[in-house]
Amino acid sequence: MRGRWRLAAAAAVALLSVGAAACGDDDEGTSESTAAAPAESSAAAETSAPAESSAPAESSAGGESSAPAESSAAEEPAIEPVTLRIGFSGALEGPYAAYDATLLKGMEYAAKKLAEAGDPVTVEIVSKNNKGDQALAATTTQELIDDGLKVFVLTTADPYAAQGSLITAAGGVMSVGGNTAPQIAKDLGDRAFFFVFGDNVQASADAEYACQQGYKNAWLIGSDEIPYTKDLPKYFKDAFEHCGGTVVGEDVYKIGQTEFRTQVTKIQNANPAPDVIFTPMFVPDSGIFLKALRGAGVTTPFLSTDGNDSTLFADSGGDAVDGAVFSTHGFAGSGAVADFLADFEKVTGAKAESNTFEAIGRDNVYALVAAVKAAGGSVEPDDLKTAIEGLKDVPLLTGNMTMDPATHIPIKDVTLIKMNGTTQELVQTKTPDYIAAP
Repeated sequence: MRGRWRLAAAAAVALLSVGAAACGDDDEGTSESTAAAPAESSAAAETSAPAESSAPAESSAGGESSAPAESSAAEEPAIEPVTLRIGFSGALEGPYAAYDATLLKGMEYAAKKLAEAGDPVTVEIVSKNNKGDQALAATTTQELIDDGLKVFVLTTADPYAAQGSLITAAGGVMSVGGNTAPQIAKDLGDRAFFFVFGDNVQASADAEYACQQGYKNAWLIGSDEIPYTKDLPKYFKDAFEHCGGTVVGEDVYKIGQTEFRTQVTKIQNANPAPDVIFTPMFVPDSGIFLKALRGAGVTTPFLSTDGNDSTLFADSGGDAVDGAVFSTHGFAGSGAVADFLADFEKVTGAKAESNTFEAIGRDNVYALVAAVKAAGGSVEPDDLKTAIEGLKDVPLLTGNMTMDPATHIPIKDVTLIKMNGTTQELVQTKTPDYIAAP
């Protein structure tokens, strides 16, 4: 995620068991997908379909979302039938395919469900494969703009910034897709929006949980390579100190690192000793780190973020992930996300490849459709921009969303997951009481 998840090492690619399907490509490496064949068709085609009329209900007191509930016609403004075209130039092959290909499949699922429900907004997804390459991302994004696309979802790979500049220059409007680093909103300006929580929110949720557990001394590990791994420790420190905790040490690592003896030794020798380790380290690095940490006899609790909401966490860490806690966008074991995953398999004929990324893709489409309806049926970028800024309590699988018109980052619940052995268990779902400034 996200201007953030960079599986840089070849070892990381080899470990990726998600099996993200790559799009077929032509001589330029571009392709457009259809709803019937997500991320596979090489022919230029468009996807038709929009958000289903069923929407996830609010989280229950127990922290789990209930099954999606049908929305009545009275709950939505009546509009004339309209078509919303959404452009997506994604890394549909290579390391970032684990995120972009699954995001696209969730978007295409949403388009189908909306069409089946007879929604007045017909969604067409027009996608191209940029392979995670900067130049190809710019070329394919410009091709989509030239084809009349004005509404976009951005890649999770590094070229998101180049895409955003082109879309802004063309007067378009965009969702940042699965990216969570608030710096992206600052970099791209006021025509970009988040439909997921920001890293400042999930780090604050982690810090609040740490204080609730009675942890007093935290050890932070980050990386300056990307905003995700650079800024999350800062947000955690802010929120942890706000609730009375102290950061007793900070260290760095390199994304794709496969040996963590230095980091582990520093933790062993820390005085005072930390009673919790917080890091935005993501798979497979996090699993490898935990193996080294536990192998050295260090039992300090491990607290992390949504980059570990993947089967690769347990695959890379084995039994060492037991007891680890991380923040994410929903719980795949029950409630609305579990219902979605079952229906996704039924509709697409294949299991979802991630725990939440298909759901995030689905939610991007539903949020944009909600904006079309709030704009009285307009699909013009300026109208959608105004409508998105005013969205409140939009029911999404990854948590009800109210947009902050100032930051363009919504206030949303954060789900905390704890590993019991190699199995996920729900800890809680809530919005943190204190949120670090983005």
